[in-house]
Amino acid sequence: MVTSRQRMLDAFSFHHPDRMPVVYHPSPAGLHVHGKKLLDLFNAYPPDNAIVFDEIPGPPEGAVDEEGRYYELRADDWGTTWKFLIFGVHGHPKRYPFASWAEAGAFPAAPKVGSETFQIEKREVEAQKKEFLTFQGWVSIFEKVHALRPFEELLMDLGTEDPELMAFLDRLEAYWAQVVDYHLALGVDVVTFGDDWGTQTGQMISTDLFRRVFKLRYRRLMDRVRAAGRKVFFHSCGYLGEIFDELVDLGIDGFWPQITRYDPAVFPQRCKECGIAIYIHPDRQRLIPLGTPTEIDRAIREYADVYHKLGGGGIFYIEIENDAPFENVEALIESVDRYR
Repeated sequence: MVTSRQRMLDAFSFHHPDRMPVVYHPSPAGLHVHGKKLLDLFNAYPPDNAIVFDEIPGPPEGAVDEEGRYYELRADDWGTTWKFLIFGVHGHPKRYPFASWAEAGAFPAAPKVGSETFQIEKREVEAQKKEFLTFQGWVSIFEKVHALRPFEELLMDLGTEDPELMAFLDRLEAYWAQVVDYHLALGVDVVTFGDDWGTQTGQMISTDLFRRVFKLRYRRLMDRVRAAGRKVFFHSCGYLGEIFDELVDLGIDGFWPQITRYDPAVFPQRCKECGIAIYIHPDRQRLIPLGTPTEIDRAIREYADVYHKLGGGGIFYIEIENDAPFENVEALIESVDRYR
């Protein structure tokens, strides 16, 4: 019997997996809205990642007012206070931890190789690898800095290549190097990077600026992963334009795009030529919340046909948020199982 681990490896290598892999994300928003029927549906169609669905999340005490409105403020380890208005959906910065890059203090402590937590995690990774391909990390450079200062200010500082920002990015790269080394010491198979570089129609910064400020930092971090014989996976929403070419040049092994922003007749073949596997994340803007079960079934079948013909490279990714009707959720999960 083919394990989920082997199925994922075959998909990454375009080696004709027995079925297209499917990965689930435990979004608390969808589980909170749909409750046990979604939890049961997930468990009826098990995925190819190590995940357990055994509880239904909910807002903490005091976060919902008498009229049923949810509101929560939470500070993260970096000192940014986030405002949340929909339970389970990411919030927006409410307060930033410093007023300029020069004022930034110490970073959160990087995880320690050899610590008690490390030993526990390492045993968990070793156990998961018997059945699953293991992913860890969310190495973020661009998104991290615009979570620490207002977005418009960051763009102006990038445009001028402000020395204080450049010094901060040097510190941030050194921090992420420690985190990457921690994941590698755990023995994980795939280290994930995540920075959204696209809008609906194009990249957020020029290709030249990306090369000058970000590309070499990515390369040094990714080289650590490749030197250990592991894979690099990159998430980036929007249409990246030429920045996608830069990621190809960096040698990424997997890419998680906003797939509807790319030409369905060209993009999958290009990825195969570059040896890049893709997370197929069906359209959450229109198809899943607003489409019909018939439309969802047709879309999933078309995706499956493409990647079956390519001999791999496609990994279905399912994340259910708060706005999807349950009949559409059922259609999505059952269609993926039917055609994968």
